[in-house]
Amino acid sequence: MGQIVGAYQDGGGFHGFLLSGGSYTTLDDSLATGGTTASGINDAGQIVGTYTDASGTHGFLLSNGSYTTLDDSLATGGTTASGINDAGQIVGTYTDASGTHGFLLSNGSYTTLDDPVALAGTTAAFGINDSGQITGSYTDSIGHVHGFLLSGGTYTTLDDPSAGNITRAAGINDMGQIVGHYSSVSGNHRFLLTIAPNPAPPAGTTASMILRGSNASPAVAGQYEIYNIGNNAILAGYQLGQVGTDWQFNGLGGVGGGNTTMLLRNAGTGGFELYGVSNNIVSAAFLGTVGLDWQFAGFGDFSSRGESDMILRNGNTGALQVYGIANNQITDTASLGTVGLDWQIIGVGNFSSMPGESDAIMRNATTGGLQVYDIANNQITGSAFLGTVGLDWQFAGVAPVRGPGTSDLVLRNVTSGAFEVYDIANNQITGAASLGQVGLNWQLGGLSPIRRPAPWAARTQTLNSCRRCGSRRRRRRHFEHHPARGRDIAAAVADDAAARVRVSSKSAAAEQLRFAAVRE
Repeated sequence: MGQIVGAYQDGGGFHGFLLSGGSYTTLDDSLATGGTTASGINDAGQIVGTYTDASGTHGFLLSNGSYTTLDDSLATGGTTASGINDAGQIVGTYTDASGTHGFLLSNGSYTTLDDPVALAGTTAAFGINDSGQITGSYTDSIGHVHGFLLSGGTYTTLDDPSAGNITRAAGINDMGQIVGHYSSVSGNHRFLLTIAPNPAPPAGTTASMILRGSNASPAVAGQYEIYNIGNNAILAGYQLGQVGTDWQFNGLGGVGGGNTTMLLRNAGTGGFELYGVSNNIVSAAFLGTVGLDWQFAGFGDFSSRGESDMILRNGNTGALQVYGIANNQITDTASLGTVGLDWQIIGVGNFSSMPGESDAIMRNATTGGLQVYDIANNQITGSAFLGTVGLDWQFAGVAPVRGPGTSDLVLRNVTSGAFEVYDIANNQITGAASLGQVGLNWQLGGLSPIRRPAPWAARTQTLNSCRRCGSRRRRRRHFEHHPARGRDIAAAVADDAAARVRVSSKSAAAEQLRFAAVRE
């Protein structure tokens, strides 16, 4: 039996209500002098909402007939409580001198929720389910309002495909289905949102290329897209996710879970984070921290032990250091030697065609010359000159673009955004082909071979997220229209103060999540 909470207005102002078993009960906080509204209820019948008195706006929890005031300790302009789950965790919004912020109240402790891409002081939290997933909204730098899902420390932006400039996500049930509203040229509409993963790479895919939205372009800053490549052509492309702009892309390799591993580095601390990628982000792990004078150069089996190692280079001395990696941890280290700083490592692959070997290409920053260094057992064993390419062509990645087992070099034109692939075997360039062109507001993340199929993991893990500063990773998912499944969610949202419905979805069949809009 569904219980519904909400608000109504009469001559005396606003009052909350509970509808249960066909009977309405009025809810008025005893401290209220300016009205009461009820916004959320859990399976235990605990109710949260907001009341107003002479000092301002306050949240409340109604449990076993007793009202408890909820005021975030950072609030200077009021607190509202919007949602509660069966664990008694409460979400809402508070206001301070900088604007509005979401909060999570759990075990008596308040945690601020600020979407990392939001304009400061524009985040609000509305709903929470029993898994601790939170929905809300934020405003961006150009005044557009977006919904968000916060799951496992990761923020996902939610925009209905039919929306103009406003989408708000107001509630979420235990199946992860989300309700909210959006505005378009035809008016205001409600939606039911379900989220689906990206499909597996199409047949013939031998490599993946990742692009990152430029920090200089607010609409795409920190966003990642993945492109599946085979036979010297782009076969498919999808949104992969979004990460805070203080995390910089360093490279792709085969260190951890997924077809490939994306390595990001914190520009402030030097910390490395590994993301397993199989056309979706399927895992995440913190690798460790190295001084910022050491810069990432590439992944490869430099130790000849059949594992993925990482080369870092000292930006002051030119020294090269190999770090052995196993089980998402740095296990040992060895020096490769020193190369002049006018030569920069641009890529790693098997250019010598020696079985199991990982070689490095270095490029002269003045001439554009390309030099291959063969590496085995953590030592440089040979070298060969590949040729010279104009400096308007910059390194994009190394991957089997031509076909399985090859190590091909991809360069990108800094003026046009065009991609060119150079096929390499036996330390020689054996062919070249154009891959196409992508706008320059998308910066290349990297290229990596497709190694093995891996299942979609429903949620990414995120480490070291700050409780108060909002420094959390985020991702952005792909949404599609799909017929509404109203039986799985019994919630209707008219606006941010709409009635919330207690729903038992534990017996509902699990299914993939997609977008459905309920038109008015």
